[in-house]
Amino acid sequence: MTKFEWKNLKKPFFCMAPMAGITDSPFRHIVKECGADIVFSEMVAAEGVFYKSQKTIDLMNFHEKERPYIVQIFGNDLEKMAYTAKYIEEKVKPDGIDINMGCPAKKVVAGGRGSALLKDFEVALKVAQTVRDATKLPLSVKMRLGWDAFEIHQFVQDLERIGIDAITIHARTRQQGFKGEPDWSAVGEIKKLVKIPVIGNGDVKNSKDAKEIIKISKCDGVMIGRGALGNPWIFKSLSSCHSRESGNLDYKPTWEETVDIALKHTHMNVEEFGERKGILEMRKHYGWYFKGFDGAKELRKKLVRVETSKEIEKLLQESIWFGTAL
Repeated sequence: MTKFEWKNLKKPFFCMAPMAGITDSPFRHIVKECGADIVFSEMVAAEGVFYKSQKTIDLMNFHEKERPYIVQIFGNDLEKMAYTAKYIEEKVKPDGIDINMGCPAKKVVAGGRGSALLKDFEVALKVAQTVRDATKLPLSVKMRLGWDAFEIHQFVQDLERIGIDAITIHARTRQQGFKGEPDWSAVGEIKKLVKIPVIGNGDVKNSKDAKEIIKISKCDGVMIGRGALGNPWIFKSLSSCHSRESGNLDYKPTWEETVDIALKHTHMNVEEFGERKGILEMRKHYGWYFKGFDGAKELRKKLVRVETSKEIEKLLQESIWFGTAL
């Protein structure tokens, strides 16, 4: 197996963003199959790993087909972050580690973690340095433009200096949350300051968005989050970014293809988590998969009520006759 290195990736490359409650192993397998170059774990709390929480440790489980696979960790306690990095390298053996400095969730920020680290760059740099010293795995950092203003210019240069291998920038501040337009020119400013790969993130819904982001920011890669929910084919669409063709060249799956992938996802979930948990975890995905199809509203209502994979399989196979994409 060739060792993963951010700098050796063909550009532009496309990543599935780490998303709590979403990017588990079955979902990562699905998007990888649809063309994602790199996948990330859900956010993993360093505190949970340090105290050997089985629930936290299970979040890092993966299968070889998911590689390159990156585990994203969050925290601000230096001892716990170092322990977690070492544990991941020795026990989990992914292709890299990512430090979350961008999550805007109140419960994460309240503990001084996630995007709260951007309020004190000295502390944030100590966290990054501690993890860098603890592991030989490729190390990246995901952040925002700043806490309440675009102010990460020196910070990203400091990260490069201490040996961080790549950075992902959500093109908004923490104060903006997910509101307002992402500032891709700001990402472009950061790209000019460092030699390590810069990945753009924020509101990428299709290949047209990705091409525009790459054109404006000159970023090396693009990270997709909510745009992949119910639409793992977005990664297939993004392959057009390697060509000079213009416009929106997005792949539009048929109803049958959507049913097939939803069933495959269901079976993988049940195999990974068991019947009950696997089905419960799939309910949100059904809402996303079957959005935008004529006649799917009633099916979605039924799918969130059924409790066995056999019932789901029967419903979906029977639905094929009426499904037509809008």
